[in-house]
Amino acid sequence: MRIPFLGKLPPAGTLKEMALWTLLAGSVLVAAAAGWMLVDKLSTNATIDRMRAGKEIVIDPAKASPALLDMRAAYLLRRGRIDEAQPLLDQAPLRADTRTQVRMLYNMANARMRAAVTAIEKGGFDKAIPLVSLAKSEYRAALRLDPANWNAKYNLDVAMRLVRDLPQTAGEDEEKPLETPEKLWTDLPGVPKGLP
Repeated sequence: MRIPFLGKLPPAGTLKEMALWTLLAGSVLVAAAAGWMLVDKLSTNATIDRMRAGKEIVIDPAKASPALLDMRAAYLLRRGRIDEAQPLLDQAPLRADTRTQVRMLYNMANARMRAAVTAIEKGGFDKAIPLVSLAKSEYRAALRLDPANWNAKYNLDVAMRLVRDLPQTAGEDEEKPLETPEKLWTDLPGVPKGLP
């Protein structure tokens, strides 16, 4: 059984022209996409430069590029605005590369440690303990991503000396003793001074 051909093939010259026009249209689309990416990159760099100069620029954490997330978080942390920087850190694992995530975690942990030391100097031990605990978890997260990060290891060691991790003795299922024993270890023994 033979299937009849319903259309007519265009002449050979027309096929070449169609191929050239298709190639030209594809090239224009590629050039437009490259141009858009260049404009976006230049805009991001200009925004980063303005933040470095100290200008307050608000970004949308859900849409910002990883470089903008990192720079905005650094801007906020330098000014002690930890709570405002937290949503940026939460967005980093969704879009940022490992190196950017490590840098953001390390910067956040350092900011928390600075706030904890300031609180300790003012006698606010109750405020310092949770800050140090959060900093330790961020140093550990940074070390999971980059185990060779010596600075994170060193700062984690300092944080661990500041607030020690002690195992809990009584679980939920166990009976609690009738009398509470005297606390043998303080949560915050003191600010370490000097090298270990």
